Amino acid sequence: MGNSIKDQVDREEYERRKRAIFESMSKRGQQRILKMGYENWDPFIEPKDPREFLFSSPSQQAKEILARFFETSDIKELAQSFHGDLFEFVRGLIRGDAKSRVIMAFCRWYITKYDGKNNGKS
Repeated sequence: MGNSIKDQVDREEYERRKRAIFESMSKRGQQRILKMGYENWDPFIEPKDPREFLFSSPSQQAKEILARFFETSDIKELAQSFHGDLFEFVRGLIRGDAKSRVIMAFCRWYITKYDGKNNGKS
């Protein structure tokens, strides 16, 4: 009896509230939801604690790696101007995020293909 009347009513109420939230959103917001899939969207999940992002282990590791990079880099000032992007990239590598892995794979490919000398010219 996994599908009791209470479960069915709760599910119907959930769907009704979800639809009401969706319909009250701007067109742009609705399009964003539809792009990721309405069925995958859960408007009732708890928001993430921003402190978790800043003080998580991958974030701490990324800060340490970037500090070492900045200390030894010949382009320290230029690199520091991209600190936010570098932080996201390094944190993504540590967490195994697909975006960071693909960027890293491209960089490795580029270095082996062009050896960084020809500015992309073969």
